[in-house]
Amino acid sequence: MSTASGRNGRFIPGSLRAPLSAANRPTLVILSLALLLAAGCGASIKGVPAGAIVGRPNLYDYSPSVIESAGTIKIWWCGYAPNPNDSSQDSDTIQYSTVDPLTGKVSDPVTVMGETPGTWDSAYTCNPQVTGGAFVNPLGDGQTYSYAMYYVGTALQSGFANSIGVAFSNDGVHWKKYPYPIIAAATAIHYGVGQPAPYNGDGKSAITLFYEDSNAATVHREATSTDGVHFQLVGTLATNGLEDPQASWGDMAYDPATQYWYAVFNADVRQPSTTGNVQERGQMGVTLYRIPAASLLTGATPWQELHTFDTNATGYESNFIAGFVRDPYGSLDVGSYPIVQLLTSISNPRPAWNASPAAISSSAQPNQWDVGVDNWKPGQPLMALNLYQNSSVHETTTGYIDQAGGFTLESTLGHLYESPQNGAGQDATLALYACKNGATDYFVSTDSACGGALALGLEGYAYTQPPAGLSTVPLYSCATTHDHFVSTEANCEGQAAAGILLGYALQ
Repeated sequence: MSTASGRNGRFIPGSLRAPLSAANRPTLVILSLALLLAAGCGASIKGVPAGAIVGRPNLYDYSPSVIESAGTIKIWWCGYAPNPNDSSQDSDTIQYSTVDPLTGKVSDPVTVMGETPGTWDSAYTCNPQVTGGAFVNPLGDGQTYSYAMYYVGTALQSGFANSIGVAFSNDGVHWKKYPYPIIAAATAIHYGVGQPAPYNGDGKSAITLFYEDSNAATVHREATSTDGVHFQLVGTLATNGLEDPQASWGDMAYDPATQYWYAVFNADVRQPSTTGNVQERGQMGVTLYRIPAASLLTGATPWQELHTFDTNATGYESNFIAGFVRDPYGSLDVGSYPIVQLLTSISNPRPAWNASPAAISSSAQPNQWDVGVDNWKPGQPLMALNLYQNSSVHETTTGYIDQAGGFTLESTLGHLYESPQNGAGQDATLALYACKNGATDYFVSTDSACGGALALGLEGYAYTQPPAGLSTVPLYSCATTHDHFVSTEANCEGQAAAGILLGYALQ
């Protein structure tokens, strides 16, 4: 597996992320996955690491593709293993497991695909995305196939010049590759193309393929095909509304009920100056967005930020390259709907609350990568901003708290929005961020860079001024000689000097 330095000093994890790699609808999927996590995946035959849906101890597993169909959750991902086509090559492979929603049992991982020696994907094969369909004779062998896997590969050990290929299967385990890239890299000095996201529009072979093009600046493109193999470029996706127009992504999916496209984009990788000079491998978080289908290429209606899953929210140091739980054709209208469920690449386990920046960052190395679960439920935009305390310090967060640290809830200060809110002069667009100085000093800041301290992620969005007609509370950043905390009182409850106003939260 290789990585290379990307723009602005960022690193993209993984060999193929270089230069930075209805009311009565069943809810079995989301319940089973949640129960599986709570049980530490003990139903697995060989044992999945606690906190993960799929993964293997001390081996990297990431970049998942997920289909829920006929009472089974099928997961393909990129993981380290011997190449089944060349026993001397240990590198990226495509792994496969299933989850039984009724029992929570996870099947043992199976290596289903690897590099093909002497071809365009001989160095690395990774980043699978699978769609169902009826693909008639795509390989010229007279057979019709029920699955197509779009994946990324390259023949260069540098991890550059990546192209997108396709393979076909009838069982999701045995795959036959189309011999040539279906979308090829334009040059050998850039990353190339990758992170494919297919959508099957007719249940047969009418594929819309979205993908990342990093031949120079990163953009995302749309191409279409009638046979699943030969593609015609349609255009470049709009970036209007995205916080970072050049952010890399993990996946894209469609909701036919609302006619929105959903995408999940990666944040930046932390700078070594904030992580004890340990270079992290894997971004700190992913952000879920959506856009009306009619605006996908025009941006007439911008992308809408929905929720961020990062260290502050999950406790995992790295959260990156997430894949949607979809039906066989790429629709979100499945299982847990209208809840949007993501399987996210994570660094696992979570570091302790009092770990040093270097120790925290070391927990994010590739041999710690697994695949976990995140969920977004529409119509619940508010998050409680809670103040916790243990025998040593305070921590203020809308997200994860390390129960092993002895923290107890002191108070709920107010509520922040999960995404920016605009309208009628009552804009809640002030982002508040969770940060950490050293091993134990947690604080909240309006600075996304945390003043050079370790960034944990987004707390949520507040008001800069109290809006008329809404009950709000001020939030002050307070500091003692060894500790920061947030208070609704300007005098920091007499425990510290006058606080610094951060913004206003809903009560």
